[in-house]
Amino acid sequence: MKINMRFTMGVFFILVVAVSSCDTFKDEMTPEKYSEAVKSMDANWQLSAVSRNGIDITDMMDFTRFHIVLNKDNTYELKNYLPFIVKANGSWSVDDPIYPFHISFKEDGTEKEVKTLIGFRTVDGKRQMTITLSPGCPSNKYVYTFKQVTE
Repeated sequence: MKINMRFTMGVFFILVVAVSSCDTFKDEMTPEKYSEAVKSMDANWQLSAVSRNGIDITDMMDFTRFHIVLNKDNTYELKNYLPFIVKANGSWSVDDPIYPFHISFKEDGTEKEVKTLIGFRTVDGKRQMTITLSPGCPSNKYVYTFKQVTE
């Protein structure tokens, strides 16, 4: 019994020393020193891939003729129209310029704003934007993938 008590006390002492000797982690990065950059969405965006209800339909027709030009002054222009969530040119905005998750379009001459989910990422060093939409039939979900056109 004495040996068990000495063994238990020895293990307890070693644990106390080990725990008390650990230094707490201190994060040297402060938010003031490092901040996320604002995402520059204004560009000429060319449609490069389309999926409908999770099925890639890109090869069914030439989707690459459709462009959305997002201007710095928050206006947009549609070129070579395809079914989309808006039909005419107008203004655009994002929910958060640093972490954009939604984009809103408002056609000229209307008060109605259409908001949809977007993805904004870099693939192979090039910007891509995905827009999720359901033009017409709400049971069909389309994902348009746009690539940034550099002129």
